[in-house]
Formats: sequence, structure tokens, C-alpha cells
Amino acid sequence: MSESQNLPNLAIGYSRARLLTLFGGSGLLTLLFAGLAFTWQEGKNITSFQVAACYVGAVFFGLATCRMLWRLFSARQPVVFISRVGIRDTRLAGETIAWSAVRKIMLWEQRTQKFVVLKVDPLIAERFSGGFATQALVLMNKALGADSVIVKAGGLTMNTETLLETCKQYWGAGRPAHADHAVPEPQPAPEPVS
Repeated sequence: MSESQNLPNLAIGYSRARLLTLFGGSGLLTLLFAGLAFTWQEGKNITSFQVAACYVGAVFFGLATCRMLWRLFSARQPVVFISRVGIRDTRLAGETIAWSAVRKIMLWEQRTQKFVVLKVDPLIAERFSGGFATQALVLMNKALGADSVIVKAGGLTMNTETLLETCKQYWGAGRPAHADHAVPEPQPAPEPVS
């Protein structure tokens, strides 16, 4: 048996330590913005724009704090499943993306965040554009091409680089042997213009 046949099925969940860090950071920022918003009202040289910005920051980070608290209590089950058949991210959709449908796996870095990008067949990518949140992700994917799916490792027990290497290893094991040596389809000849 080869090494690729011995790959176990992986189930990756949220890391409690990372979620606690995110919860603590968003909680502190919520308190900071709320404190500034309420104490600046007593100041004399403070503009209404600064106070409004603090209220917006308090609401934004307050919602982020609530989301992290929700994830801490509800994140008991794995969210990303990797097998020789494919990858399934339950945050995006309930179905598995077969490795045979993945054309390329790459790392994408946006400022300080890193993502694993799966370039897939366009018909497969359309399946992941159902809900409002996934519609927003599809718009984000336009920068990478319309046929890509983003898998985020933020808050998971596995970091982005390890997730990328794991995906590449399983992708190589799960693809048919003839997929690497595929013969390109011939280009259609241009029709003469009369």
C-alpha cells in the first residue's frame, strides 16, 4: 500500500484558545469604544463625528463579541472535513468538493489574513453561492477569479499553512493518476470571415 492510501479522514474544529483570544480582544475593544463614546460627551473640544465613530465601533465590536461568545458555546463539532474523496467546509455548504473538481490549491494573503483558495470547476463554484453570506464571499472571490472557493482557517485548530499543505497532500492522493498528464483539448479553429 502506498502512503496516499493510508491518509486518515480529518475533522477540524474550532480552537477554544483562539476563540477565547478573539473573544477577549473584541470584548476589550467594545469596552474601549463604549467608554470613549460615553466619556467624550462630557468633553468640550470633541466633534460629533468622533462620538458617532465611537458608537459605531462599540456596536461593531459588541456584535463581534457576541459572535465569538456564540462560537465558544456552539463550536463543539468539527467544521472542516478532509478525506481522500474531497473537502467539506460546513461554514460554506453541506456538500463535499471532490478533489477531481479542484484545479489548483493556493495561498491568498489579504493584508495580514491568509486563506486557502481552491480553484474549482465553474459549475462547482456556483453551488456555493446560495445564501447571503456566501453571496458576499462570491463577490470577494471575483478578485481571484469566479471559479474559486475560499477556506478560512481563522479560529480553527489548524493554521493556514498546515491546512494548505494538508489540502495539497490529500488533493494529490485523491486525484486520478491521469489527471496530472491530461492532454489539452484542441482549440477550435477560427471561422473565416467573409
